[in-house]
Amino acid sequence: MRLSTPAKINWNLRVLERRADGFHEIESLFSAVSLVDELAFEIRSDTRITLHCTGLEVASDNSNLVMQAAQLMAKRSCCTRGVSCQLTKVIPVGGGLGGGSSDAAATLLALNKLWGLDWPRENLLDLAAELGSDVSFFLTGGSAVISGRGEYVHPIDLPWHGWVVLMLPAWGISTAEVYRAWQSAPGPAESGPTVPVAGCNARDWMAQTFNMLETAAMKVCPAMRDPMIRAEQLAARPVRLSGSGSTFFTAFDEQEEAEFFARQVSGLLNVATRVVQPVTGGSCATARPVGGEEFAPSPRNCPMAYMGGDTDADQ
Repeated sequence: MRLSTPAKINWNLRVLERRADGFHEIESLFSAVSLVDELAFEIRSDTRITLHCTGLEVASDNSNLVMQAAQLMAKRSCCTRGVSCQLTKVIPVGGGLGGGSSDAAATLLALNKLWGLDWPRENLLDLAAELGSDVSFFLTGGSAVISGRGEYVHPIDLPWHGWVVLMLPAWGISTAEVYRAWQSAPGPAESGPTVPVAGCNARDWMAQTFNMLETAAMKVCPAMRDPMIRAEQLAARPVRLSGSGSTFFTAFDEQEEAEFFARQVSGLLNVATRVVQPVTGGSCATARPVGGEEFAPSPRNCPMAYMGGDTDADQ
């Protein structure tokens, strides 16, 4: 079984109070986008669970969320069948794009079929909440308003169609450190709507976006500040951090202007770029660009030609 697992971006991210369990309450608008990892699963003749990784460097031991998801599902289901997992890693680690969470969600969905469990969605959501704050979203994908620590997912039809340029610095940022920095100096509350107003162009859409973690992320990683400011000046529209970073992004109405900006910013700021679209569907689901034709997301049909690091772990 071969599956594609999309990244996500946060259009808006509002951080609320810290909970008794140490996690923060959030309100956020997520969209899955057409930058994907690839996962393949094969039933083994023994009881072992193994993971082999290619592509970007990532651990293949028990720290990987694919292994954690498979082991958790085996434990809870008392399944004694083994599985070999092959991960082709494309989504950067530590970039605020939720790649590990997406891989975990795909693992839950795949093993539910391969092991013949046929568990209802509610069972998978329970496991997802144990694995990480973003995993529940990827069981649905598309676009959704996220609340709680990430376990409450309210799907929506994204009221904007267009192209997103992801800017990927060479470094990742620790989510735990960013939340610690935010906790020490939260800054002003954000009063804007979680879902931007519909019927606007990309520039006006981006003007309605916000991320309450941006200041904290720049405290943790001061090197973020200059490229984000320069990218915003070049794009002549707001640039936003995805999650706790380090990926930042902006939006365009037309593919041609998105690709032109991607070439410019890649050369001037020495960052990798990807031109992507919001998609419907989540991990191992058939996805469709918002407002476009159906496709199965994979690296070869993701528009990411220009090359020049999940969860609130410590909350």
